Amino acid sequence: MPAQIAHVLAGEAALRLAAPESARFLDEPERSSAAAWFRLGCQGPDIFYHNQRTKPSGIHYGSLVHRRNYGLLMEGALARYLEARPYYEEREEPSAALPYLLGFATHAALDRALHPYVVYFASWERPEEAESDRYRGCHPFLERLLDMEFLAELKGLAPEAYDFEALFPLESRSGGGSGASRRNEEDIRDLLASGLEAGYPRAAASDFLLARRIENAFADTRYFLRATNPVKTKGAMADSFAYLDDRVGPKSVAIVYPDEFPANLDVMNHEHRTWFHPAGDGRSSTEGAMDLFSKGVNEAAAAIRALLGSLGAGKVSPTLARAIGNGSLSIADRDGIAVAPKISDPLPLHEVLVSEFKHRLDLARRPNDAASFH
Repeated sequence: MPAQIAHVLAGEAALRLAAPESARFLDEPERSSAAAWFRLGCQGPDIFYHNQRTKPSGIHYGSLVHRRNYGLLMEGALARYLEARPYYEEREEPSAALPYLLGFATHAALDRALHPYVVYFASWERPEEAESDRYRGCHPFLERLLDMEFLAELKGLAPEAYDFEALFPLESRSGGGSGASRRNEEDIRDLLASGLEAGYPRAAASDFLLARRIENAFADTRYFLRATNPVKTKGAMADSFAYLDDRVGPKSVAIVYPDEFPANLDVMNHEHRTWFHPAGDGRSSTEGAMDLFSKGVNEAAAAIRALLGSLGAGKVSPTLARAIGNGSLSIADRDGIAVAPKISDPLPLHEVLVSEFKHRLDLARRPNDAASFH
């Protein structure tokens, strides 16, 4: 899957492409709350993967949503939005529910476009093959390297210029956020709950802890974004090394942006060498990561148009789920059904990851140097 920066860049590009008028809030500082919630919406169901600290956890919903029925989830969430829209419009401050929903609509397209590429070039661990342990952490690490490349090519920025705490709504209900922030989180919690119940009734409809799980996913996502904020994880400025764990090993630094981009590593496939779909069914491509990113943006723009069409009609279109798609966001067969990956040709990510881990351990063991940057 793409990581958090790629999803924001793709979501913003898709919204500008699909609905320039609706995208105005991205450029209006006085409505930065809407833009922040849109960016969080672009993270889609990844928020559930981050829910590994606070119980009850909703991590299993991350797997479910990535596996199937994204379009049905969006139908359920939109139905809830339309039901609550009169209440939103009565409020003095506009709800962030719609910006969040627009962002959420873009997530699936980029995952479907890029996930096979990431799996092919990062590989994965296989319990029956001890030597595959070297691929632990390579998947998220490749995602961060792609983030760095997308950000450089599209915005001319390094990761340390991309401040998560300024770009995402990181005020929490429990942390003393404003009344508007609390209401926004409650609005969006209810949208997600309705969406999950529509897409996964057996799992969610009888889950009396569903609202708590969603709240905990928000809380843990905020922690994750703070702990991996590239502004605070650059070199000796690393903010208390919250992510670093010498017992976990190199995998613990796979979720942060490396201090230096590894030399001579073509993670974007600029050379357009042939690669194969990890499903092992004969599909192949010479596309680079930016080609796939552009495809994801175009498909995400189509999803936004479908969503806005339903909003304009005041009812959920019977074709909305099909327009957004119900197929897997991960490795899928030609019909969109989730399948296990079979083939890969990994880049030498393990060696780079080990080097980055040793580098950061060395920084952590020099507290006087690190402290001088705080």
